[in-house]
Amino acid sequence: MVILVKKRSNIHKIGVFAKSFIPKGSKFYMLPLGKILNAPKRGCAHVGNNKYLSDEIVLNWVNHSCDPNSRLDINSKEPCLVSLRDIKVGEEVTCDYSITEVMGTKVKCNCGKNNCRGYFLRKE
Repeated sequence: MVILVKKRSNIHKIGVFAKSFIPKGSKFYMLPLGKILNAPKRGCAHVGNNKYLSDEIVLNWVNHSCDPNSRLDINSKEPCLVSLRDIKVGEEVTCDYSITEVMGTKVKCNCGKNNCRGYFLRKE
């Protein structure tokens, strides 16, 4: 069982961190589909065409990175977070939200990665 914890993040104030090892390719967090919204709300994750998820437990705290270690799999039967590579204990869980955002406002990126684009897009 994967254990995640919220704590202080260098990317954006608060983030989600692995308290257990997450192997590459793992479906490690099932999205709570009962919390899907049709309009954006502050702190929500964009998970599809005019679909937003408010998940105060995990997803609202997964920060953007231009070099992420996970991705949102929103097209599967059970939408979830999937690890793109091994995620070590203590490592922050990140996603590239530019993949799910196709239009919107440029938001300054704080990921600090070598391949940082400097921004990602957020739908308004």
